[in-house]
Amino acid sequence: MDDNQRLNLGLVPGYMTLDSTSHSEQGESRLNSKRDLYERGHVAVCSHSQAICITVFVFSSIVATSFIIAFARPWNDCGNIELPPVLHEEPKIPIATNGEVFPWNDIRLPIFVRPLSYDLELSPNLTSLAVKGIIKLIFQVTEETDFIIFHSNNISITSKTINEKLRVIRMLDFPEREQIYLETDRPMKPGRTYSIRLKFMYNLTESLEGFYLSTYRDKDGNIRKLATTHFEPTSARKGFPCFDEPQLKAKFLVTITHDRKLKAFFNMPKKEEFNVRGKAHLIRTEFEETREMSTYLVAFVICDFEYIQSKTDSNVKIRVIAAKDKIDQAEYALEEATKITENYEKYFGIPYPLPKQDLIAIPDFGAGAMENWGLITYRETSLLYSKGLSSSKSQQWVATVIAHELAHQWFGNLVTMQWWNDLWLNEGFASWMEYKGVSETMPEWNMLDQFWSSVVQLALSVDSLQTSHPISVPVKDPKDIEGIFDVISYKKGSSIIMMLEHYLGEEYLRKGLGLYLNTHKFKNAVTKDLWEALSKATNNTKDVEGMMNTWTLQMGYPVISFKKLNSSGQWNITQDRFLLSAKLNNTNATLPLSKFNYTWVVPLDYTTSLGQTKEILLNAENKAGVTVSIPEDVKWIKANKDGYGYYRVNYPLQIWNGVIDQLITDHHVFSSADRAQLMDDAFSLCMAGILPHEVALSMVKYLKNETQLVPWTVALRHLMSWESLFREGVGRVVINELITRLLDNIYTTLGWEDKGGHSDRLLRTKVITAAVKTGLKDAVDTSKQFFADVRNNIKQVSSELEEIVYCSGIAEGGREDWDWAYIKYNTTNIPSERGLILKALACSRDILILQEYLDMTLDSTKVRSQDVRTVLTEVAVNPAGSLLAWRHLRRHWNRYFTMFSRGSFTMGAIIRGVTSEFSTEFDLEQVEQFFKTRDVGAGKRDLDRSIEMIKVNINFRSMCEEQIIQWIQENALQTN
Repeated sequence: MDDNQRLNLGLVPGYMTLDSTSHSEQGESRLNSKRDLYERGHVAVCSHSQAICITVFVFSSIVATSFIIAFARPWNDCGNIELPPVLHEEPKIPIATNGEVFPWNDIRLPIFVRPLSYDLELSPNLTSLAVKGIIKLIFQVTEETDFIIFHSNNISITSKTINEKLRVIRMLDFPEREQIYLETDRPMKPGRTYSIRLKFMYNLTESLEGFYLSTYRDKDGNIRKLATTHFEPTSARKGFPCFDEPQLKAKFLVTITHDRKLKAFFNMPKKEEFNVRGKAHLIRTEFEETREMSTYLVAFVICDFEYIQSKTDSNVKIRVIAAKDKIDQAEYALEEATKITENYEKYFGIPYPLPKQDLIAIPDFGAGAMENWGLITYRETSLLYSKGLSSSKSQQWVATVIAHELAHQWFGNLVTMQWWNDLWLNEGFASWMEYKGVSETMPEWNMLDQFWSSVVQLALSVDSLQTSHPISVPVKDPKDIEGIFDVISYKKGSSIIMMLEHYLGEEYLRKGLGLYLNTHKFKNAVTKDLWEALSKATNNTKDVEGMMNTWTLQMGYPVISFKKLNSSGQWNITQDRFLLSAKLNNTNATLPLSKFNYTWVVPLDYTTSLGQTKEILLNAENKAGVTVSIPEDVKWIKANKDGYGYYRVNYPLQIWNGVIDQLITDHHVFSSADRAQLMDDAFSLCMAGILPHEVALSMVKYLKNETQLVPWTVALRHLMSWESLFREGVGRVVINELITRLLDNIYTTLGWEDKGGHSDRLLRTKVITAAVKTGLKDAVDTSKQFFADVRNNIKQVSSELEEIVYCSGIAEGGREDWDWAYIKYNTTNIPSERGLILKALACSRDILILQEYLDMTLDSTKVRSQDVRTVLTEVAVNPAGSLLAWRHLRRHWNRYFTMFSRGSFTMGAIIRGVTSEFSTEFDLEQVEQFFKTRDVGAGKRDLDRSIEMIKVNINFRSMCEEQIIQWIQENALQTN
C-alpha cells in the first residue's frame, strides 16, 4: 500500500481532534504536526466521560439541525419542496473486553511503529495442549507516542513490562479486530529502541490455522501427535502477540521447549540444545536468528519425524521431513527440490539467502502447501511420491507444488508485497515459475504446453464473469483476505506474466525481475515497483506500467473481433469486454465501473492460411480498432498464436469454417495450444450467445484424429460440462454418445497397458476416465474386471488407472465394495493412493452410502478436516449425489462454518463445488434464498460467482439445449 492509500484517519467517532496549533500539554505527546491529522497514525484520546459528552453534543446538534430544516420557510418561491430524509448511522465505537472504549478505530495498525525483532520462547505440551510463551517485541517509533497497537487472537497475556524506565499503565483487548492497545506512563520517542516483554498462554487447536495439533497413525496403528503452524494470511497472531501485517518485517529469534523424544523445526537451523533443569523429559532447542521477514512466513513444527538431506551446488542444505513410515517416499521430492533451487539461483541471479531449506509433510494441512521461509509445510499428497505406487499425475503434482513454493522463497519471501491487495505479486509469479521450474528438471513433460490448459483456460473461465475481480484488488478487512486466494490471483496473475514475457522477450523479463528482486530484497514492494523495473530493463522503450495497469487494475479481458470491411481485403480488428453473462437480462457490461472502460493494451499477433503473419499492439484508447490488409483468397485466420495472449478471438463464420476445414484436413498446421485455444474460444463464445453452437460442435469432429494431451483436456472439459448441464434429460445421453464416438480412435490407440511417456500416461488416464463415465462399453467392462481382480487379489491395477477403476467398481458395486475401498483408504501408507480412494468413494450410486459418506465429514476421525471439501464437492458432481450434497450442506452449514471459520477460503470452495453447476430456476431460487441471511465470510466472492454461473447455465439451456441435442442427433450420431 502506498502513502496515498494510507492517508485515512484512525479516529474513534465522537473523539475530538486536537489541532497542532492549539493543543494541550497532554495532546503534545500524541499530535506533533498537521501531518498527524492525515496519516493513519495517532488517535486523539480523551476520557470515557468526555467521549460520552461529546457524542451527546454531536447528536443533539444533528437533531436540532434536522428540526430547523424541517420547519424553516423556503427562501424562494419554488413551492413546497419535499426534502429527502437525512439518514444518520450511529457511529460504532469499539469497546474493549473490559467495557472501556478501545482508543484505536482502524483495522490496520499504526504506521509509526517499526518492529525490529522478536525474541520468542514457546513451551507447547502436546498432551495437555497447553502452550506457554514469553515474547519480547523489540521496536522503534517514528513519532512520539504513549501507546502502540499490536495483534493477538485468543491468547491470554498474563504479564507485561517495558524497558527505558517506562511503565505499562493500560492494556486493552479488542477481539473483533484481534488488536491489543498498550499505553505507557510517558511517551516513547523516536531514535530509541523499546522492548515490551509479554508472558502469554493458550491452547493448541485443531482448526488447521495458527499453532495447531495434528495426529497420524503409525504402521502399528498407534496415534502420534505433532504440533505445527499455518500463519498465512493473518494467523501468526494466534501463535504469539505480534505486528501481523506483511509490511512490518522483523527478525525472529526463537527457542522452543519440548518433549525430548520429539524434534523441533523452525525457519532457521538449530543453534544449540539445552537440558531443562528439574525436567529431564524436556529439552530447549534454540534456533539461529532469521533475516527480516513477515510474520505470516514464520513456522515451527514439533514432531517425531525423520528426514533425508542433500546439498545444492551453493552449499544450501535441503531436507525433506516426514513421518518415519513414509520417509522412503521422500526421495523424489529431495531430488526435485535440490535441482529446482539450483536452477532458481541461476535464473534470478540471486543466491538462496538462508543456510537451509526444509520441506515437511504434515498429515493435517488445509492448503496444498505453505511457503514459510526455510521451512515449507506441505500436505503429504503434495510432497510424497512412491515410484510404481503413485501415478504420473501425482508425480507432476508433487513437482509443481515444490517448484511453486520454492519460487516463493524469492517472490514473496525475499521481496514481499506491501499489503494483501498485491497478493498476486506472490502467487501469480510462483504459479508461473512452477511451470518453468519443472520444465527445466523434467523437459520431457512438456510443462509449458500444459500451461495453457491447466492455467490460462481456467483463468479465462472465471474471469469471464461479472463477479470476477481485478488482480490488484482493494482489501482492507483481514477477514476478507482469504477470498482473494483464488484463480484470479494465481492463474490470471501467471497468465498475464506469460503474456508479458512473450511481449518483452524472455531476456528483458528476466533482467527486469533481477532488478526488482535486488532493489527490494528483504523489503516490501508494490506492483508499480515491478513495472518500473521491467521498463528499466528495456531501457524504457516500452511502457510496461501503462500496458499492464489495464490488466491488473480492472477485471476481465477482451474478445478480439476480426471483421471484413469490403471486398478489397481490408479488415477491422476491435476489442470488447467478454462476459459469459452478457446476454442475461439486466447485465450492464460497463459495471462495475473501470477507469479504463474495459479496454486493454493488447499485444496481438495473427497468422493466415496464406502464411501472412503480423504483430500489433492494440491501444486501449482506440475504440475504433485498427485496420489491416488480408488477401481476398484467405481461407482462415488464427490470432493469438500458441495462446500467449490473455484474450479470446472471434471471426466471421466463413473464417471459422475455414479453421474447421483445416483442422479436419491437417490439424498439425496449428500447434496443440492453438488447437486447444480454438476449441475453448468456440465453446465459450457459444456459451455467451455470441457464436452459433454449430461451430463448436463441428470443430470437435476433428478430435477423431487428435493424439495430444492439451487439446483433449480442453475438449473433454467443455463436453463433460455440457453433459453435466443436460444431465436431467435426454441431453445427457446424447452428449455421452457424442463423446464416446469421438474417443473411439484414441481409446483404441492408447489402450489399458501402462506404457509410453509422461504425456501419454496423463492422456490415457483422461481418455479412459471419460470413456468409462460416458458409458463406452469396452471401457466399462474392462474397469469392472480390473476392480474385481484387485478385490480378489488376482492382480494389481496400474497406479495411473487406480482412481477410475476404483470409481467404476464402487459405482457398479454395492455396500461390500464400498466398505472394502474404505478399509483400504484407512490402511494404505501411500498418501497419493489415499487421496484417489477418497474421491472414488464418492462414485457410489447408492444414496444411503453417499449420505453416510457426507455424514463422515462431520467426524474428523473418519474424514480429516483437510479432506472435507473434497468429499462434499466429489459427491456433488456425482449425479446421484448432487442434491444430497446441497441438502447436507444446508443442514450442517453452521457446523462447517465453525469448522473452517469466517476467514477461510475453504468455505468458498465448498459453496462453489456444491452449487456452481446448478442449471434450473428452482436451484437458483434455493441458493439465493438460503444464503440471503447467512454470513459466508471469505466465501462471498465464490457465492456471487456461483449464482452468476447458475444464471448463465439457465440461460444457455433455455436458448441452446434443444437445438444442440437436435444438431448432434442429425449431424454427429448418424451411422456412416
